[in-house]
Amino acid sequence: MSTVPPPDDIARPRRAMRGKGAGTAPDRITPQDWALAIIGGLFTLAGLLILRNDFNTGIVTLALFGLCFVHAVGVIVRKRRLQRQQAGAVTASVTGGVPLRQSRARMLLLAGALLAIGATHAAFTTHPVQIGIGWLLLAVGGVMLLGLLSGRLYTGYLQFDPDGLSLGDRHGRAHVPWDAITGIARTDLHTHPLVLVSVDAGAVQALPATHGPRLMKQMGRTHGQFGADFAIMTTAYGIDAPVLLAALRRYATQPAARQELQRPPRLRG
Repeated sequence: MSTVPPPDDIARPRRAMRGKGAGTAPDRITPQDWALAIIGGLFTLAGLLILRNDFNTGIVTLALFGLCFVHAVGVIVRKRRLQRQQAGAVTASVTGGVPLRQSRARMLLLAGALLAIGATHAAFTTHPVQIGIGWLLLAVGGVMLLGLLSGRLYTGYLQFDPDGLSLGDRHGRAHVPWDAITGIARTDLHTHPLVLVSVDAGAVQALPATHGPRLMKQMGRTHGQFGADFAIMTTAYGIDAPVLLAALRRYATQPAARQELQRPPRLRG
């Protein structure tokens, strides 16, 4: 994605988002973020010290809080980057006709983290509850890994075309004409950035047609939870929220810009 001058804003979704994190400003680093990073860092250091005298306790502490520390620091780093993008007030252009797929690499890392924590709990603890937690985490991580490798999990994608935006997965896709978009906004949910999109539901096309009932159910559930018809968790796609938000606003408000989404014809030879 490349940057271009910012467009005029588009109306926000009709209702404010509900749920935890709805009232906070997107990308604001909260005291909770700092507290989680500090606590995770202290317990990680403690795990390293404990290793010298009690390997089993030390390795379990290190595995659990080390990953928590890495996640907490990652949240702070990401929020700082997004703050800089917001300050720059830029938008983006997108290559048309090319699916932007969810990042399976990120989900593989998550599955690996669950397997690592589960393995250490199952192998290096003696308390039945901790062992049970370990096997539970191993099961969840294993199911996630199998789902990713088989192509049944995290199959979502976005696609920008001159005539509209497509949001799809392995079951089908929703095609939303650009002029049917009525609102675009940003929020966070449990530190995960979301881009909310409200649309004229009557203009949304389900492809194939048999995907229609499932799509309407998904839109209704999303609207009830977030006050918008579609909620895009940008970290799942490896895209920064301000960049995706800016691209959507540009093509929704500037019809002339949509022509750049036309795929060039293939040369025959």
